[in-house]
Amino acid sequence: MIRLFRIDGIEAKRFIEPENAPHEIRIDNNSTILSITYEDEKHVKVSFKFTVTYSGIGMIGLEGILIYEGNAKEIAEEWNKKHRMPDNVAQEVHATIINNCIIEAVWIAKELRLPPPIPPPAQFLQQKGSKKKSDVVGYA
Repeated sequence: MIRLFRIDGIEAKRFIEPENAPHEIRIDNNSTILSITYEDEKHVKVSFKFTVTYSGIGMIGLEGILIYEGNAKEIAEEWNKKHRMPDNVAQEVHATIINNCIIEAVWIAKELRLPPPIPPPAQFLQQKGSKKKSDVVGYA
């Protein structure tokens, strides 16, 4: 169970002018665990970095910590030996990082005039055989 989530650092940059941005941009999100530290028998401190990269036009990086409550000794030992967490812990930790950081990254992307780092909703054809394009206004 996550007890605390905190963002400690933000780095963001646009590399090219908005009018020079390509029409199709690849957006990649990555959640990385930097370290896990044993705090006490129930808690470990997890340091993380969340990165959004925009195929050569920009990037957003967030760093922070979270406190995970569980079998701290087992989690810390597995991290120290194999640099991994138990699967159920890893799933909860990465989901928390992504869910919280995506929200912050959307606001930062808006300020930098970059597309939001979330996939657009699926577009469905209104009628069979219809080739109508939707009107989409982006930030780039």
